[in-house]
Amino acid sequence: MAEQKGNRILKVLLGIFILSLLGLGVWSYNTYQENEGIKIALNDEKAQIQMELDNISSEYSIEIEKGNVLSADLTDARDRIKRLVDSVSKLKTDVKVISILRRELANIKKDRQLLQDRINTLEVVNQNLALENENTLAALNTEIIKSQDQNSTIANLNSNMARASALIPTNFTPVGIIVRSSGKQIENDRASRVDDIKVCFTLPENPLATTGVTSFYLQVINPDNNVLGENKSKEFDGQKLAYSKVVQFNYKGKELDLCEVVGVNEDNIVKGRYRINLYNGPVLVSSSEMTLR
Repeated sequence: MAEQKGNRILKVLLGIFILSLLGLGVWSYNTYQENEGIKIALNDEKAQIQMELDNISSEYSIEIEKGNVLSADLTDARDRIKRLVDSVSKLKTDVKVISILRRELANIKKDRQLLQDRINTLEVVNQNLALENENTLAALNTEIIKSQDQNSTIANLNSNMARASALIPTNFTPVGIIVRSSGKQIENDRASRVDDIKVCFTLPENPLATTGVTSFYLQVINPDNNVLGENKSKEFDGQKLAYSKVVQFNYKGKELDLCEVVGVNEDNIVKGRYRINLYNGPVLVSSSEMTLR
């Protein structure tokens, strides 16, 4: 009887032991599964943090490539991220490591925001400076254009005044003449009869013109391209002017009629077309032609 009772107790104890073993196995399995789940979650979070750090590092690289004025600060911040990622990648993933990463990521995001605020501020300042420079340049261009217009206007006025004050002869007429012993002059167009060439012209009334004694230079060129008369030369602005006679007169602002006789060597009087020019200094003020037959 006692033996049967002892067997029952052993069976009960054995059952309890077996149940305990089963319970311990179930707990161990659950604990293992839970730990594996935690490891996976920690690794996922670590990978997520590293990806965020890489993105921030890439943003810094873009700003640095732009030649941002804060490039030195951005480079330091990017190097800090690289050192953090390199050191953490060598450590075993656990709660402590993830805690460090979370804290450092928060600090890096805070620093990124401060840098971004500084970049935005500098961009606004640069935009304002660029706008100010554009406005200044536009104002300067406007003043330059005004100055050019004024200079052009002054130059035009001076040019107009110069033209208005110029003595421009009218009725410029050359003729061949026969000179009688009495001094009487008779017009003729036959080369064999002509002794000299006479040129007449009128200086009109011009209150803007310079008054006083003035000299013009008369030039007579025969068909053989020879300068008749005195055939002397005078230099103006580095260029020589060959002339037949100097015409001097006293101009008083009123209309003035002038006639000049150019004495020529009869060997130079030939048939053909003659060119007659009148110069005021180096400026041609009148020109005409005549033909001797």
